[in-house]
Amino acid sequence: MQQLRETQRLCSYQYCGNPFDGRSDKIFCSDQCRNRARRDQLKQDRWNAPLFFTKINDILRKNHTILEKLYKQKGDSIVVTGYLLRESGFNFEFNTRILKTTKGTYRFCFNYGWVELENSDILIVKNDKMVAI
Repeated sequence: MQQLRETQRLCSYQYCGNPFDGRSDKIFCSDQCRNRARRDQLKQDRWNAPLFFTKINDILRKNHTILEKLYKQKGDSIVVTGYLLRESGFNFEFNTRILKTTKGTYRFCFNYGWVELENSDILIVKNDKMVAI
């Protein structure tokens, strides 16, 4: 009988590096390290520059669509709750422009904007001078 020769190598997961024995094509010391390496690779792939910009653009378009829909449903300068916007999938962290006035700080997604009022209400406005998407 011919015996397979096994050699000792170091784990390929960047945060491990432990020595291990096993088959010649094995590169991780455990399933845990293999899974962690795969998750790290997926995170890195997910936030590559072109995909990152595409995701931001998708969020901005969604915010714009939500603001536009509410504005057209209820008319000029409407007031809604922050809860309604959040439930619609609105992301308050993304905007295309910030305009500071004496009345407050307006944040815009293209030509539709919002300003936070007292008691968590949101005033939605439209600025026709800005270019829509």
